[in-house]
Amino acid sequence: MSCQNLSDALIRDIGNLYTYDKADDYNVKIQIGEDLKMETFKAHSVILRARSTYFRDAFSSSLIKKVGDFYVFKRSDMTPFVFEIILKYIYTGTIALDAVNVKNNFIELLSVADEMKLYELVEHLQQYIIDNEWFIQNGAKLINFISHRKGVFSKLEDLCNNIMSQRPNLLISSNEFWGLDDEALLSIIKFDYLEMKEIEIWENLIKWGIAKNPALKSDMTTWSINEYDTLKETISPFIQYIRFFQMTPQEYYCKVRPLSKLLPKELEEDLLSHYIVPEYKLATKILPPRKSQNDKIFGSLILTRKYFNLISYWIENRQEVLPNILKNGHYEFNLLLRGSRDGFGVEIFKSKCNNKGPTIVIIKLKDSNKIIGGYNPINWSETGNYLNSDKSFIYSFYLNTLDLSTIVLSRVVVHNYAVCDSNLNNHGFGYGDLFIFRKSCKLAHYSAKILDSDHFETDDYEVFQVIKKEN
Repeated sequence: MSCQNLSDALIRDIGNLYTYDKADDYNVKIQIGEDLKMETFKAHSVILRARSTYFRDAFSSSLIKKVGDFYVFKRSDMTPFVFEIILKYIYTGTIALDAVNVKNNFIELLSVADEMKLYELVEHLQQYIIDNEWFIQNGAKLINFISHRKGVFSKLEDLCNNIMSQRPNLLISSNEFWGLDDEALLSIIKFDYLEMKEIEIWENLIKWGIAKNPALKSDMTTWSINEYDTLKETISPFIQYIRFFQMTPQEYYCKVRPLSKLLPKELEEDLLSHYIVPEYKLATKILPPRKSQNDKIFGSLILTRKYFNLISYWIENRQEVLPNILKNGHYEFNLLLRGSRDGFGVEIFKSKCNNKGPTIVIIKLKDSNKIIGGYNPINWSETGNYLNSDKSFIYSFYLNTLDLSTIVLSRVVVHNYAVCDSNLNNHGFGYGDLFIFRKSCKLAHYSAKILDSDHFETDDYEVFQVIKKEN
């Protein structure tokens, strides 16, 4: 008989202790449930201690009490059905995950298995849910569960994030969407990689809020002030995480403006100002655009592929900007520096960006979705001089709104003042008109003004080495 067969026999014989009619030497009574739904299970303390550190600790504490010849353990917050599955696993190491009644109780099984520190079972349950796409029919149930247990079930947390970043309609378009609790929906709306248009997030939030208040009529045009107040109170915790400023003017005008009474007054006024006068200084903090798993490129946290394609066209000295930016450009971009990661000081800039050849600087303005920057086609090297170039340019555009009317491409006119290559800590690095660390931009040596103001504040910035692709 092989070693494997010997171990199989051992498992079988120990498993026989689980069968009630053979468990005549049990010394533990486990009472699960309450009132008429309570059931009592027989068990052996030595098996429970050996298989679960939870029970090992429980026997050493007041959770399990000795009553006569038996240890008595009570839990009213579990269902007998689920505990029976757990107890059988403890004795036999087996569980029939494909059984319908087991699948219907996966969430409680996960919770109990984790509490009882049956970590192998927790891993097995997570992998089964992933491999068998159980989540397709149970998305809301799963996300409700995971949203209250951040960092506990890492595989399922990754699964939920992947659903939101790749297939959010599995949940949003299902009948289960209305079953999301507040915490779960908030985790979805806050998720940076949610692969949905912002206007769709807004529309679905409204539908969710109405579903949470069955007394509200389906036709909003007939609503009273009180009905609007009810919906406003329901959705108010989510409003600050919706990126209204990333919507198109048409989306705002048709879908948000008619329901503006649901918004805080300050946000309502800022949105109106933003879409009428884009440069207007806003009181509302503007969240950055959501990121796309498919668009993440060159390590940038600010720009996606289409913006790099736009910059590639400008580097090639082309003037046209739309719709050709949908095509990949002839350059690659190597991230040298990110302010939020490496620091915003001049010394950091010099140590990471000097002598790297042509570079592009991308600056995201504070409390805005506006981007400014410049192209140095030569080299940063602390010469202490202005560098001569006819290919340098500076620019500005708005994230998520690539519109010719809001894009400014400003090419150098006075070539002798194309790039300021400082050798001192006087914040002189920049492009004739645009100085990175002085945070100033005045029209002098380039063809167009890229900012209405002469000064700006930086939220974050990135510097990329520009590399020509090989043919």
